[in-house]
Amino acid sequence: MKNKAVMAAVVVVVVILALAVGFYLLKQEKPAPEGAPAAEQNQIPGGETSGKMITDDFSVNLPAGWIHASPPEGVSAMVVNAAETISDPAAKEAGFRSYIAVSRDTLQGKSLNEYMEIVKDELRKMISNTVFTNEQDTTINGRSARAMETELTQQEINFKVLMVAIKGEGEDVWVMSFNTLKSSWDEYKDVFSEIAGSFNLKI
Repeated sequence: MKNKAVMAAVVVVVVILALAVGFYLLKQEKPAPEGAPAAEQNQIPGGETSGKMITDDFSVNLPAGWIHASPPEGVSAMVVNAAETISDPAAKEAGFRSYIAVSRDTLQGKSLNEYMEIVKDELRKMISNTVFTNEQDTTINGRSARAMETELTQQEINFKVLMVAIKGEGEDVWVMSFNTLKSSWDEYKDVFSEIAGSFNLKI
């Protein structure tokens, strides 16, 4: 039987966000008041820069300038690099900005490797140009984890995504999705790795 939870994670964490985050954010932005300083323009309502992404279940360290955004349904938490300058014409038109999303899923008796293989299979079905690279097992704060990089193209925009699945309590698995443009990957890859390494579940 197909793991419906995995399907939900695939759709929410990668496909919907990668395609719609720009439009989602644009809808949340308030027009800047006339004469407002540049730093006050295009801020996401309610966004805060706290240095951490904190929920009732986990915490993650954040770089300066990343702000909290109201997550779409099915996502536990989301932060966006609101100050990012986008030069790619298609991404700029879509309003895309690099972001991090975290969701909770269930392994349903599968190992992390088996879970990620299902994620890969479903992504290939939905986005035929998806390419997976640099897959590896790792440990994050004493918890087993599986990381992989993903490249995909949608609406003429080339994305690169770091997905990290972290074993939680019982059957829980936490999926971190780090999303940016392929052209910006070298700028973000070390930052994403550091953020993933700071993931800490509250027990």
